[in-house]
Amino acid sequence: MENRKLTPEELDQLARLDSPRLDMLAVWANKQLTCSHCKRCTLRCEVLKSAALDAGLVEEGYQRIMALAPEERIPAVQRLVQERPDVYQALRRCCFCGYCTAACRHHVLAADRMRDWRALFMEAGLMPPEDSKSVMVDNEWHIFNAYRAVYGIYYPEFVSLAQAAENGPGLVDTVFFPGCSLVSYAPDLTRKVGAWLTRAGVAWALSDDCCGSPLMSAGLFDRAAGLRERLLGQMRAAGVTRMLTVCPGCGEEFAETFGDEIDIVPLPEFLLEKAGSVPSDEGAPNGFAPLETSSVTVFDSCHDRADGRHGAAIRELLRRYLPDARQVEMDHRRRGTLCCGAGGAVASFDGDITNRRVWRVIEEARKTGAETLVTMCPTCTYTVAQACLESPGRAIGNRQYLELLFGEAIDWAQVFDQLGSMWTGEYGPWLMQTLY
Repeated sequence: MENRKLTPEELDQLARLDSPRLDMLAVWANKQLTCSHCKRCTLRCEVLKSAALDAGLVEEGYQRIMALAPEERIPAVQRLVQERPDVYQALRRCCFCGYCTAACRHHVLAADRMRDWRALFMEAGLMPPEDSKSVMVDNEWHIFNAYRAVYGIYYPEFVSLAQAAENGPGLVDTVFFPGCSLVSYAPDLTRKVGAWLTRAGVAWALSDDCCGSPLMSAGLFDRAAGLRERLLGQMRAAGVTRMLTVCPGCGEEFAETFGDEIDIVPLPEFLLEKAGSVPSDEGAPNGFAPLETSSVTVFDSCHDRADGRHGAAIRELLRRYLPDARQVEMDHRRRGTLCCGAGGAVASFDGDITNRRVWRVIEEARKTGAETLVTMCPTCTYTVAQACLESPGRAIGNRQYLELLFGEAIDWAQVFDQLGSMWTGEYGPWLMQTLY
């Protein structure tokens, strides 16, 4: 559970108890969770450093805006951008990775407030809608399902969440959520994982939806909440009580909305738990057919920073099912992990910072001497793959953990080629008209 300050409403409730001691305790607790401007976060983040900011100044600036009358807020934001363009640049270049405050003594969470600033910028017309139009994942069409439609990627062999909802309770109790990247760009791998779940005796349905992270990055919180509520409605209708997430980011986003109602389980934990119940085929113990690699290093997702559940399970899976692969650790790992640069959709605003951050990760992985960099978040895999394809001389072997376990490599060169050619082929005019 994250440490957080008591809200004004909670403080009012305590005040009504008429207990001076409780009031003093509440004030003390909030003081412990208030930025002391020690500048640790500034030293850890080039974005904050560029504008001489710290997490507390970001918070104070936001509170000043929100203390204004509603009709005064947007003009105030616009004035701020004119007077302090460096602040706007810094806030827009945040990847929401949380590295700046990962070691904060006061448990300040900068990423949450950075998202709130994005909402203000969107309202103030300071974030061009074109920057994120193709990833408006609550629309009928967006880049992910358009890609699947253009290249004929469907999963008729599996029960979909929509079909399960229509059927009603009793057909499934679990939803498998690969995430928008994996379900779109790695259909063969997605099918292998689905087949494994069936062999493990799981009554499951597939969701090819997005968790809504792109909407959050654009500051469209209400639309993201609406998307998740729609998914929750489908799960309720289907009688689903458990969700298996490939990516820690998806799990974290969903836990905020319905973690109290649906058991959000990291897929690697589930694989670890159920592997013993899956019949072994020749060359595929426990249903796995691992790719060969001499050594691995695991790149922890920013979203796994708090509890480390994905990272711990992935390391154990690799130890058990790739026993000949030596495991080595990066200098920045687990709670201290770095960001691949893709967070917060910052590449569409400042591609340079994404490029610097992804190469920082790749170079650190190469320094370990490992043959293969193992990623858990498919977006990290995507980002590392793109960088390596552009500079093969500096590249490292790059595998999402499911690729290694199930022996199904993602052909990223083909994926990027298809992502480009879909705009110039016969479907190009339709895509431009539909998405833009």
